[in-house]
Amino acid sequence: MMGKIATVIVLSAALAGACQSTAQPAPAVLTHADDATMARLKAVLAREMGRSPIELGPGDPTQSPVISVLPLPPGPLEDRSLAKPTIFRLEIEGQTCVLVREDTGARIVAEGVSCRAAG
Repeated sequence: MMGKIATVIVLSAALAGACQSTAQPAPAVLTHADDATMARLKAVLAREMGRSPIELGPGDPTQSPVISVLPLPPGPLEDRSLAKPTIFRLEIEGQTCVLVREDTGARIVAEGVSCRAAG
């Protein structure tokens, strides 16, 4: 009897695990680029980068999954900067928008930002 119960428990656990679907990340774009959405996006990026203000590079995040954050401008004692933009990829996992930082691979949930699969 105990053998049958153990078998049922093991099979139930295996089937439950098989039924769970894990959404594969896919490239995404913002559904809107209004002021409120862009402010939420910049707030998420500011937290990740540990600085504010955030200035985005050229590009339309409703058309391209690539988002670049421009480096801080040179200080008063610098005549030029070799700093490069920080690049993020926007992805969607299920219903969640995620920013993937290219240089570190960090995955940041973009709370309050709506996106859709690119393409």
